[in-house]
Amino acid sequence: MMKRQLGTILLISLLLFACSDNRTAEKMFEDGTELYKQDKINQSIRTFEKLSNTYPDDPLAVKALYRMAEIYAGDLQDFESCVKRYVFIADEYPSHTDAPKARFMAGYTLANIIRDFDRAKIEYNKFVRDYPTHPLVESVEFELRNLGKDLDQIDELKDIMRNS
Repeated sequence: MMKRQLGTILLISLLLFACSDNRTAEKMFEDGTELYKQDKINQSIRTFEKLSNTYPDDPLAVKALYRMAEIYAGDLQDFESCVKRYVFIADEYPSHTDAPKARFMAGYTLANIIRDFDRAKIEYNKFVRDYPTHPLVESVEFELRNLGKDLDQIDELKDIMRNS
C-alpha cells in the first residue's frame, strides 16, 4: 500500500514538473505576440491568459489582458469576452494607466456594438465616478446623453451631417 502511494506521489510530482511553465512574463508576452502574428489566435489568447494568471502583479498582465480584449473584438468578433476583459482590467487594476481606457471601451462596446444600453450606462457611470478629470469624460457624457439613439437623432451631429 505504501509503495503504491509513493508511486502515485512520484507520478503526480513528475506530471506537475513536466507541466510547469518557467517562462518569464516578458517571454510569455513575446510568445503570445508571435503566436498572434502566426495567426494562431487561440494559442495566443491562451498564452496571454496564462501570463495574466501566472504574473497578475506584473505590468505585462494588464497589457496581456488588453491585448486579449482587442483580439476577442477584432479577430473573433466575441464582444462579450472582449467586454469581460475590459471590465476585469478596470475592476482589478483601477489605478493602472490603461484602466480608464478599458472602462471606456467596455461601455463603448456595450453601447455601440452589443447595444446593451443598460450595461453600457453602468460602465459609463463608473467611468465618470472613478475618473472625473480624465480627458475621455466629455466623450463618456456624450455617449450617456445619446445611448440608443441613431446618428440622425443626435442633435449635436445633425449640423455636421447636414454640412457633409
